[in-house]
Amino acid sequence: MNRALWTKAVSDAWRQLVVSIVLLTLFSWLFVWLMSRFPVGGVGVILKWLPGFVQSMVGVPLSMLASPVGQVSILYVHVVTFLICVGWALGRGSDSITGEISRGTMDLILTLPIWRVSVIVIPAVVTAVGSVLLSAAVMLGTWLGLLCVRFDSPVAMTEFLPGAVNLACMTFCVTAITTLISAGIRDRWMAFALSGGFYVVELVIKLIARMWPAGKWLFSLTFLSAFEPQELILGTNSGSHTALRYNLTLLGLGLLCYAAAVWIFNRRDIPGPR
Repeated sequence: MNRALWTKAVSDAWRQLVVSIVLLTLFSWLFVWLMSRFPVGGVGVILKWLPGFVQSMVGVPLSMLASPVGQVSILYVHVVTFLICVGWALGRGSDSITGEISRGTMDLILTLPIWRVSVIVIPAVVTAVGSVLLSAAVMLGTWLGLLCVRFDSPVAMTEFLPGAVNLACMTFCVTAITTLISAGIRDRWMAFALSGGFYVVELVIKLIARMWPAGKWLFSLTFLSAFEPQELILGTNSGSHTALRYNLTLLGLGLLCYAAAVWIFNRRDIPGPR
């Protein structure tokens, strides 16, 4: 019976996954090409004119963004990359519980000889694999872009791997938070909206913590303080222990959210569809 759940989880997710992978690959390819069109030193000149608070928002020295690696690293925090990865997380995280309730299929699923934990764990594994594939798509697009253009200094693909891993961990964490929120409510779009709103609040807290010198303590209130792909790519806080700490924080929080979602789901009654 678990085989049927695996088949259903893949069937529910593959369309969004394929579209997201294609979009990320093409956008990453295009982004690298656009960065290569800037004249040598042109980015550095632009960065010199930016006000000081911009560096606080970016989180890395602006001078480092003038290098080819710095220019391409923007891709891993770009709003388009964010929207696609977070959209995957919100869509998948809100579907496994509230999606089935809204469609009226949860009652049918729970009449089968399965554990309730399987209803959460199997889609979670599929979504986690999808999160890795999305980050791999960004890497693929970066690689294709670097094959097609030439920067004034060589760029190694391995430099972007820490950022891609951090992006995958962040996507996994957002999915887990969305699943936790959906474990206690009945409407999928409500779960989607609440999770999206929570993500926006966390992002705002992170920006305030960066820009307000006395507000560094706010970093402890947002899980996005562990999402720093540019910092890991550029090595501004060097050391493999930093990447390990960031990624383990996101993965650990995600696993805790999944555990809480299982606990809530095992104890709730399943309402009928509206």
